[in-house]
This record gives sequence, structure tokens and C-alpha cells, in this order.
Amino acid sequence: MQTLTATYSPEDNKLRLYASERLDADLYSRVDAAGFKWAPKQRLFVAPMWTPARENLLIELCGEVGDEDTSLVERAEERADRFEDYSGKRASEAHAAREAVQTIAGRIPEGQPILVGHHSERRARRDAERIENGMRRAVNLWETSGYWAERAKGALRHAKYKEQPGVRHRRMKGLEADRRKYQREIDTAEKFAKLWKADPLTLEKAKAIAQYDHIYFREEGKETSTSIYEILSRENADVEQVRERVLRAHARTIAWYGRWAAHVDNRLEYERAMLGESGGLVTDNADIVVGGTVLIGGEWYVVNRVNKSNGRVNSVTTPAPKVMHWRSTVITPIESVQDYRAPESANAVAAAKPPLANYPGEDFLAMTRAEWRERDSNYKGTRTVAATESHGAYKFRRAHAGRGHYKQVFITDEKRIDPPAPAAPQAASVNVAPQVEPAAVAPVYVPRERTEFDTMREQLKHGVQVVSAPKLFPTPEVAADRMVDEARIEAGDRVGEFSAGTGCILAAIFAAIDPSAIKVTAVEINHALSQALAARYGDVKVICADFMECGAELGTFTKILLNPPFSKGQDIAHIRRALDFLDPGGRLVAICANGPRQQEILLPLVEAHGGTWEELPEGTFIESGTNVRTALLTIDL
Repeated sequence: MQTLTATYSPEDNKLRLYASERLDADLYSRVDAAGFKWAPKQRLFVAPMWTPARENLLIELCGEVGDEDTSLVERAEERADRFEDYSGKRASEAHAAREAVQTIAGRIPEGQPILVGHHSERRARRDAERIENGMRRAVNLWETSGYWAERAKGALRHAKYKEQPGVRHRRMKGLEADRRKYQREIDTAEKFAKLWKADPLTLEKAKAIAQYDHIYFREEGKETSTSIYEILSRENADVEQVRERVLRAHARTIAWYGRWAAHVDNRLEYERAMLGESGGLVTDNADIVVGGTVLIGGEWYVVNRVNKSNGRVNSVTTPAPKVMHWRSTVITPIESVQDYRAPESANAVAAAKPPLANYPGEDFLAMTRAEWRERDSNYKGTRTVAATESHGAYKFRRAHAGRGHYKQVFITDEKRIDPPAPAAPQAASVNVAPQVEPAAVAPVYVPRERTEFDTMREQLKHGVQVVSAPKLFPTPEVAADRMVDEARIEAGDRVGEFSAGTGCILAAIFAAIDPSAIKVTAVEINHALSQALAARYGDVKVICADFMECGAELGTFTKILLNPPFSKGQDIAHIRRALDFLDPGGRLVAICANGPRQQEILLPLVEAHGGTWEELPEGTFIESGTNVRTALLTIDL
């Protein structure tokens, strides 16, 4: 059997409907039409605000509307827990997506260009697309994780914010305004109902009332409503029948707005009780007077005026902050006042409420009291003069004198009042002005710690580079490691890597020795490839140039490693040219084609310097797109 229960929470002014089973279609349609929405995480229906119609529906379904057990903060904590769960899941998924990207890019470092025309182009494009999609997914998941984390913090902040005394007082002011509005509707309906009840009610009197009582009735067969005045203007109009309908309409209006007024009264009673428990406003614990100081926004200001409404303090007038240089004073609602200090001396009170001076002077505007009153308020006003050694603080009138200039005003038919004398010096133990604490230090912005996902986001902006390199055959990892072993690189070496290509040999070098222990120079003719190398290896001096045209500016090296191009005997020329940059006692390690020309020219050179010539296994470069026979040679000077 289905059980329905209903609750109301004055904290958020929401109605909630709990159902033990799924609602049938007809009941769900009624609940949905009334404005109730299903909250799946809380497993209940919730309406955004209380209305008489919604309360009537819940009373019909449940018999009564009870009090909500969970508080606003408790519900916010539950929401925060859910949001933190969402954040944790998205963060876990983001790290998983990042690991998937790293797995795909295991053999292709991030930022590796696509080599157009190379045998690896098709696979590189496929892997690059998978890497880019994976990076985008990882970044999106990480950002979503951060979003839910902020939502969790915001849910708690919002709940605690609504419980602050100042916020609660502003909410009460809004409720009081609503209460007055509902009462006006009730008073208006009661006034007209009293007029309609008067006897005898003639047709002329009824039409006179209808001119001001704007009530409309829906008549059968008509699309628009008809006013009671139009009905009374017809021939053979039945005044008594109209009176009965109008009185029923006013009775419904009084009952409807009476429900709203009673509801607001209950909410105000609740808000007042909660405000009292939280300590209330500053005015509940102190009597604010002119000359005291109030804390507003972390700064203390002297009270120039206390503004009241219905016997209650609703705002204070204080000097404007320095940033508001165009104004002399500002009015602050009492709920924004954080603290109060009573004046410490009579001088403080006098300085806070200076007298209005009225005396003649050179270039003053002289006018009568009537002329002053006739002046447009936009072109006249008062200004305050601070106390000096020669006079105390005072105010004076001023008015527009033409061409944007204002002058001080002397009212000729009012008593002359000169500026007050300076305040008498106080004893050393008495403070002339209240001690004012310094303004609260503005919070220092601390940037968010950078993560690997920020790097991914920047890489996605640049996309995948495309480079034309049809004759490039990157050094296989096994061959590169073998070259580094033969080079015997030690700390302090100056290492040259010519025809650096995609940086396979550089990667092998830095895998074997600390980059900070050596100095490495790489030469690559392809501009895009040299840019990629510079981005990947910050410790390497990358030169974009044709190695064969480099001169003495390149310098000399203790170790040189190179895998030159093989076509048309370029490997022979490159290796012989590289020897020009090798220091005495240095070692050169290179890969060349193992063909007749290389054996005829390079092999004798190797033997003459006591080097080695090692034929590499067949298929060493098969993964790089060629099955050419190769050899690894070393030359020592």
C-alpha cells in the first residue's frame, strides 16, 4: 500500500512530498502540474515555494503537512557529500584517461610531428588522433572534477550565508513588504465588499461602485471576461445577482490573501526566533547614537545620522569611503553593520553632527529662504567642512551659480550662524576620537597549483604538427642505445648530435647520463623538427641549419654521435665532415650504409684511427621504414 507524507521547511519555504512507491500516471500529472519536481538523489518531490494551492493538494493527498526534519545546513552537507563523490569519480576517470594517453604515446613523445611521406605517417596520424582525443577527455574530466568540488563548497557556503543575521534580516524585510502588500489587497476587498452590502443598492449606485471595483466575470460562450460595469450597463440588469457574485469574489480574494498573510506571519515569527538565537543585529545589543563608530565591510566609520522607521533603526549615515570621492556620505542598511562602538567623548558627538552655518562672505550667493526652497534640489545641497585649528567642523549650503560652478549660500532672512570655535583640548587620559582599528587586510590571491592537465590543455591549443620529411629514417631505440654505449659519454663532455631528426639519439643520451652533467648541441636542418627538439629538450642547444654548411661557430666536441642520411653517399660526406669538429682524444660514433662505397672510403678511415667497424643485424632499420644494410663505426682521434 502506498504511503504519502508531506513536509514544509520555513528555512527555504519549500514543500516536499514523500512517496513510498512510484506514483501512478494521473497522480503524477497532478503533482507535476502543481509545480512539484522529482529530486532523484533525495527521492522526493519538491516545490520551489509555498502556495495555498500546493498546500491544499498536499493536505488532500496526505491529510496534513508536517515539519521538515532536516535543516538547511544538513541538506547542504548531504549535497556537498554527493558533489564530492562526483568530483572524486571524475578525477579518477581523468587520471585513467591520462594514463591511457601516456600508454599510446609510449613510443611517440608528446609533440612529435607527423612525417608526411614517411612510412610511419598513417600510424602516426592514427595515434595522434587517439592521443588528442584522450587528452581532451582527460582535461574535460579534470575540469568537471573541479566544477563539482566548487559546487560542494558552494552548497555549504550558501546554507551558512542564509543563516547570517544580516541576511536573515534582509529576508525579513522582504517578508514584511509582502505582508503589507497582502494586507492592502485584503483591505481593498473588504472596503468594496462593505460598499456592495449597503442597502438600498440602486442601479446607479452599483454602477458608481463598479467604476472603481475592477472585477471581471467569465460568461458562457465568450472568450474574454466581462467587467461588472458592462454587465450593469445592459438592459434589465439584475443588481442583486451582480451583488451576490461580486461579494463571493471579494470573499474569495480575502480568503486567498488571508492565507498568504497568515503564512508570512508564521515565517516572520520563525525568522525572528532564529535571529534571536543567533545573537540578532547590532541594534539588538546596542543603542546606536550619532558620534559612535560602526564596522562596515571591515572598516570603522563615524555615525553622522541614525535613520529610523516605525521606531526601529533601519540604516545609518556615515562618511563615504575614500574610493567614493564623488560623495560625502553614504547610507548603509543596519543589517550590513557588523559591530558598534559608543562615542568616547562629547567632541566625538559634536564632530559627527556638525552645525549648519549661515554667514555672509565674499563671492557668496545671497538669497531669501523662499528663494532657496524654490531652487531645484538637483542644483543645491550641503557640504561638510572638517575641523581645523581655527574652527570646528560645520556644514554650509551651496547652490549652482552657472557654468558648472557652485558657490556658498547666505540666507538673508535667517539667523546668522558663524562656524563653531575649535574644540577645547582634552586631558591626556581622554581620547578625542574613538580608537579605530585598521581596515582588514585584503586577502592575497594565491594562484592554483599547476597540474599535468594544464600542460595537456596548452598542448591541445597547438594541435598536432605536420612535417614533410620523406627521407627521414629515425634511429631505432636498440641502435641508439648501442651508439651511446660505444660513445662512453662522461660528465663534462661536450656532445654533438648532427642530423638530430626526431631526437631518438638524444633520448638515449639522456637516459644514460644526467643532462646537467654534459653540454649537448644538436643540429637539424628541418625547421619544424628543430622546434620540436627545442621544446622537448630544454638542456640542449638546438641549431636549425644544414650541418654540411656549419663552420667554426659550431665549436668542437669531445663526443660526436650521428645517423646521417644514406642516399647518394651523404653518410660518407657527413661522417668525414664531422671529424673536423672532433677534439683530439675525442670519439665519433656513427651509423652508415654498409655498401661498397662506404667500405671503400670509410673502412680505411676507421682502421687508420684504430676504430671499430661493426655490421649491424639485417633488418635493424625495418621499423624505420627501410631494410638497408647498415654498420656502426667508431673513430678515435
